[in-house]
Amino acid sequence: MVPLFSDTYARLVIGVTLSVLLLGLAYCDLGQRRVPNKVVRPLLAGALLVLAIRLSLGQLKLGEATLIVATWFTCIALSWLRVFGGGDMKLMMALIALFPDMQLVYLSLGAALAGLLLILVVTERRAGLSRFVALLMMASQGALPGRAEIAEAYRTRGQPVTFVFSLAAIAYLWFYWVRG
Repeated sequence: MVPLFSDTYARLVIGVTLSVLLLGLAYCDLGQRRVPNKVVRPLLAGALLVLAIRLSLGQLKLGEATLIVATWFTCIALSWLRVFGGGDMKLMMALIALFPDMQLVYLSLGAALAGLLLILVVTERRAGLSRFVALLMMASQGALPGRAEIAEAYRTRGQPVTFVFSLAAIAYLWFYWVRG
Protein backbone atom coordinates (compact mmCIF):
# COMPACT_ATOMS: atom_id res chain seq x y z
CA MET A 1 0.00 0.00 0.00
CA VAL A 2 1.21 3.50 -0.88
CA PRO A 3 1.53 5.71 2.23
CA LEU A 4 -0.54 8.88 2.29
CA PHE A 5 1.39 12.09 1.40
CA SER A 6 4.28 10.25 -0.19
CA ASP A 7 5.82 11.36 -3.47
CA THR A 8 4.39 8.24 -5.13
CA TYR A 9 0.91 8.95 -3.77
CA ALA A 10 1.06 12.57 -4.96
CA ARG A 11 2.15 11.42 -8.42
CA LEU A 12 -0.74 8.92 -8.55
CA VAL A 13 -3.30 11.57 -7.55
CA ILE A 14 -1.92 14.10 -10.03
CA GLY A 15 -1.75 11.42 -12.74
CA VAL A 16 -5.37 10.35 -12.23
CA THR A 17 -6.62 13.96 -12.01
CA LEU A 18 -4.81 15.08 -15.16
CA SER A 19 -5.85 11.93 -17.04
CA VAL A 20 -9.52 12.57 -16.25
CA LEU A 21 -9.15 16.23 -17.26
CA LEU A 22 -7.40 15.30 -20.52
CA LEU A 23 -10.04 12.69 -21.37
CA GLY A 24 -12.75 15.29 -20.68
CA LEU A 25 -11.05 17.81 -22.96
CA ALA A 26 -10.72 15.19 -25.69
CA TYR A 27 -14.40 14.32 -25.35
CA CYS A 28 -15.40 18.01 -25.57
CA ASP A 29 -13.22 18.53 -28.64
CA LEU A 30 -14.59 15.48 -30.41
CA GLY A 31 -18.18 16.45 -29.62
CA GLN A 32 -18.07 20.23 -29.97
CA ARG A 33 -14.94 20.64 -32.13
CA ARG A 34 -13.65 23.14 -29.55
CA VAL A 35 -11.37 23.07 -26.55
CA PRO A 36 -13.08 25.19 -23.88
CA ASN A 37 -10.98 28.20 -22.83
CA LYS A 38 -12.62 28.07 -19.40
CA VAL A 39 -10.66 24.83 -18.85
CA VAL A 40 -7.37 25.38 -20.70
CA ARG A 41 -6.78 28.95 -19.48
CA PRO A 42 -6.84 27.96 -15.77
CA LEU A 43 -4.70 24.93 -16.62
CA LEU A 44 -2.19 27.21 -18.36
CA ALA A 45 -2.31 29.66 -15.42
CA GLY A 46 -1.71 26.80 -12.99
CA ALA A 47 1.18 25.57 -15.11
CA LEU A 48 2.67 29.08 -15.08
CA LEU A 49 2.35 29.15 -11.28
CA VAL A 50 4.12 25.79 -10.96
CA LEU A 51 6.78 27.03 -13.38
CA ALA A 52 7.29 30.24 -11.35
CA ILE A 53 7.61 28.21 -8.14
CA ARG A 54 10.13 25.88 -9.75
CA LEU A 55 12.10 28.88 -11.03
CA SER A 56 12.11 30.58 -7.62
CA LEU A 57 13.30 27.37 -5.94
CA GLY A 58 16.01 26.84 -8.55
CA GLN A 59 14.51 23.52 -9.61
CA LEU A 60 14.37 24.28 -13.33
CA LYS A 61 17.34 23.15 -15.39
CA LEU A 62 18.57 25.17 -18.37
CA GLY A 63 17.54 22.42 -20.81
CA GLU A 64 14.03 22.34 -19.37
CA ALA A 65 13.70 26.13 -19.61
CA THR A 66 14.94 26.04 -23.20
CA LEU A 67 12.45 23.30 -24.06
CA ILE A 68 9.59 25.30 -22.55
CA VAL A 69 10.51 28.50 -24.40
CA ALA A 70 11.01 26.70 -27.73
CA THR A 71 7.74 24.80 -27.37
CA TRP A 72 5.81 27.94 -26.42
CA PHE A 73 7.13 29.88 -29.43
CA THR A 74 6.29 26.93 -31.69
CA CYS A 75 2.77 26.62 -30.25
CA ILE A 76 2.15 30.35 -30.63
CA ALA A 77 3.36 30.25 -34.24
CA LEU A 78 1.25 27.16 -35.07
CA SER A 79 -1.81 28.81 -33.55
CA TRP A 80 -1.14 32.11 -35.35
CA LEU A 81 -0.76 30.25 -38.65
CA ARG A 82 -4.01 28.38 -37.88
CA VAL A 83 -2.31 25.00 -38.22
CA PHE A 84 -3.79 24.07 -34.84
CA GLY A 85 -6.46 25.74 -32.75
CA GLY A 86 -5.64 28.06 -29.89
CA GLY A 87 -7.08 25.71 -27.28
CA ASP A 88 -4.97 22.82 -28.56
CA MET A 89 -1.83 24.92 -28.35
CA LYS A 90 -2.68 26.34 -24.89
CA LEU A 91 -3.08 22.76 -23.72
CA MET A 92 0.33 21.80 -25.11
CA MET A 93 1.91 24.91 -23.59
CA ALA A 94 0.48 24.01 -20.17
CA LEU A 95 1.59 20.38 -20.44
CA ILE A 96 5.16 21.32 -21.41
CA ALA A 97 5.32 23.90 -18.61
CA LEU A 98 4.21 21.24 -16.13
CA PHE A 99 6.33 18.44 -17.59
CA PRO A 100 9.32 19.90 -19.49
CA ASP A 101 10.54 16.57 -20.85
CA MET A 102 11.55 15.63 -24.39
CA GLN A 103 9.69 12.32 -23.98
CA LEU A 104 6.43 14.30 -23.83
CA VAL A 105 7.43 16.27 -26.92
CA TYR A 106 8.30 13.08 -28.82
CA LEU A 107 5.06 11.38 -27.80
CA SER A 108 3.04 14.48 -28.76
CA LEU A 109 4.71 14.84 -32.15
CA GLY A 110 4.35 11.14 -32.92
CA ALA A 111 0.73 11.09 -31.80
CA ALA A 112 -0.02 14.25 -33.81
CA LEU A 113 1.49 12.76 -36.96
CA ALA A 114 -0.24 9.39 -36.54
CA GLY A 115 -3.52 10.94 -35.41
CA LEU A 116 -3.66 13.51 -38.20
CA LEU A 117 -2.88 10.87 -40.82
CA LEU A 118 -5.57 8.63 -39.33
CA ILE A 119 -8.08 11.50 -39.37
CA LEU A 120 -7.12 12.26 -42.97
CA VAL A 121 -7.65 8.66 -44.06
CA VAL A 122 -10.87 8.13 -42.09
CA THR A 123 -12.62 11.41 -42.83
CA GLU A 124 -11.42 12.28 -46.33
CA ARG A 125 -10.11 9.01 -47.76
CA ARG A 126 -8.37 9.39 -51.12
CA ALA A 127 -8.96 13.14 -51.45
CA GLY A 128 -7.20 13.78 -48.14
CA LEU A 129 -4.27 11.55 -49.03
CA SER A 130 -4.00 13.22 -52.44
CA ARG A 131 -3.83 16.64 -50.78
CA PHE A 132 -1.23 15.34 -48.32
CA VAL A 133 0.96 13.98 -51.14
CA ALA A 134 0.59 17.26 -53.06
CA LEU A 135 1.64 19.18 -49.95
CA LEU A 136 4.71 16.94 -49.52
CA MET A 137 5.62 17.48 -53.17
CA MET A 138 5.29 21.26 -52.77
CA ALA A 139 7.38 21.18 -49.59
CA SER A 140 10.11 19.14 -51.28
CA GLN A 141 10.42 21.95 -53.83
CA GLY A 142 10.53 24.64 -51.15
CA ALA A 143 7.00 25.94 -51.77
CA LEU A 144 4.73 25.89 -48.74
CA PRO A 145 1.17 27.19 -48.49
CA GLY A 146 0.76 30.71 -47.13
CA ARG A 147 -1.03 31.76 -43.96
CA ALA A 148 -4.25 32.55 -45.85
CA GLU A 149 -4.30 29.11 -47.52
CA ILE A 150 -3.68 27.37 -44.21
CA ALA A 151 -6.39 29.43 -42.50
CA GLU A 152 -8.90 28.58 -45.25
CA ALA A 153 -8.08 24.86 -45.02
CA TYR A 154 -8.41 25.03 -41.24
CA ARG A 155 -11.77 26.78 -41.50
CA THR A 156 -13.20 24.37 -44.07
CA ARG A 157 -11.60 21.08 -43.08
CA GLY A 158 -10.25 21.56 -39.55
CA GLN A 159 -10.50 18.44 -37.43
CA PRO A 160 -10.46 18.01 -33.66
CA VAL A 161 -7.00 16.94 -32.50
CA THR A 162 -7.08 17.47 -28.74
CA PHE A 163 -7.73 13.75 -28.29
CA VAL A 164 -4.36 13.08 -29.96
CA PHE A 165 -2.48 15.44 -27.64
CA SER A 166 -4.46 14.16 -24.66
CA LEU A 167 -3.64 10.52 -25.37
CA ALA A 168 0.04 11.39 -25.80
CA ALA A 169 0.04 13.26 -22.48
CA ILE A 170 -1.75 10.42 -20.70
CA ALA A 171 0.77 7.94 -22.09
CA TYR A 172 3.59 10.19 -20.88
CA LEU A 173 2.03 10.53 -17.43
CA TRP A 174 1.65 6.80 -16.88
CA PHE A 175 4.71 5.42 -18.66
CA TYR A 176 7.25 8.05 -17.62
CA TRP A 177 6.13 10.53 -14.98
CA VAL A 178 4.08 8.56 -12.43
CA ARG A 179 6.75 5.86 -12.27
CA GLY A 180 9.21 8.61 -11.28
